[in-house]
Amino acid sequence: MAALLACSLPLSGCLSTSRATAVALDDQKPAYATEGCQSAIRATEVHEDLHTGRIIATPILLVLTAGAAAPLLVGSNIALDAADRVDAATMSEACGGPGKTAGEIATDVASNAAIGAATGAALDGVAGGGDGLASRLSRFLFGGATGTTAK
Repeated sequence: MAALLACSLPLSGCLSTSRATAVALDDQKPAYATEGCQSAIRATEVHEDLHTGRIIATPILLVLTAGAAAPLLVGSNIALDAADRVDAATMSEACGGPGKTAGEIATDVASNAAIGAATGAALDGVAGGGDGLASRLSRFLFGGATGTTAK
């Protein structure tokens, strides 16, 4: 149970990046009323559905496969996060807001992945003695000790 909690917390933000961007848009800007902006806002449903699916499916698949699916799940979550962030930046620009460069998006995706792995490993170490699924995943991704084991 602790592994399930530890693996799901890093993904459990309330909104996808696209949805959060759509909510934060300034509807007083002229670009907000354009078809391009409105179309981009409508497209956030796809990312929201994928985000919800990731929150549910990732920890279940990690537990069911005893961590064997971790590389596939990490890779797919990173890819979906990157697509969400690219679409959010495109929407922001189409609606008159600031965009992000590819470098800024890549930094956000990498930071999110690293924080997720570290948070999951730390929570797993507190709840599971450091040998749980999240700790093993963190060691797989980053090598060496996670700093959560007390041996």
